[in-house]
Amino acid sequence: MRGWGMVGAVVLAAVLSPWTAAGQVRQGLVSLPDGRLFYETVGSGDPVIVVHGGPGMDHNYLRPGLDVIGSGRALVYYDQRGTGRSSASLDSVGINLDAFVQDIDALREALGYDQVTVLGHSFGGLIAMAYAMEHPERTRALILLNSVEPGSRWRTLTAERAAAARTPADSAELAEIAASPGFAARDPEVVSRMYRVAFRRTLRDAARLDDLNLDVSAATARSGAQVARLLGGSMQGLDWWDRLPELTVPTLVVAGRHDPTPPAMARALADALPRGELVVLDTGHFPYVEDPSALASAVATFLAGVGRGG
Repeated sequence: MRGWGMVGAVVLAAVLSPWTAAGQVRQGLVSLPDGRLFYETVGSGDPVIVVHGGPGMDHNYLRPGLDVIGSGRALVYYDQRGTGRSSASLDSVGINLDAFVQDIDALREALGYDQVTVLGHSFGGLIAMAYAMEHPERTRALILLNSVEPGSRWRTLTAERAAAARTPADSAELAEIAASPGFAARDPEVVSRMYRVAFRRTLRDAARLDDLNLDVSAATARSGAQVARLLGGSMQGLDWWDRLPELTVPTLVVAGRHDPTPPAMARALADALPRGELVVLDTGHFPYVEDPSALASAVATFLAGVGRGG
């Protein structure tokens, strides 16, 4: 992957926000050669950079639920370039996998961390894996939380599980949204409604949907689809199954028994990683909403083992 260095990667601003259960929230902007990253750090301690999913979403859907894993840690959330309060040129130069990987390193360097644990949720798992392969010496550990597959071996089964979970009413509502003028105009309320319908059946219990913050900002609604198209284009044909033995950092793979992505894929992923561990929870795609205590326990146990050199 290309490296454009960290020249110009400095913290532009930081402001203190109210305290949360996990501790103090610090926000700021990191300047990049071609844009900027918005971040917020929750708590203090060993750093965990959190890579949100999508592509084309921002980090808001992870909070405050994922804060549950933050005891004794600094959780660094950020908006990926082109979404939320982060920015970059919306073209193939500004939006590609290499740039997304280098952004994590810019954030790490700007915040003064020598090593970080990187947690990637859903599509963010791919970006987290790419970072760990590119910068193993800077990656203390890797957590793949309901990650998508790094290839296509399980694509058909994943699609079948997603289709089986979705009701005819869901499909009709999604079609209605996609055909609406509001969706064409990227109205934030309409785009947020689309996400709520699309993710409803990825939960073990669809009634828990309201526990997720799926209200996207105007900036994310406006640019998210273009970010997804450009990033997806840079990753077309991606297949890392044969490269996974290169990923030698300690890795926790967390899967949901009711996630559209089959737990068998997560098992294959953990088995392919030299230092992979698997935890399967009785949840869907968002375990921090459906079983936060089990997730927090799994993460704490794993990182304690890493701290002991395990």
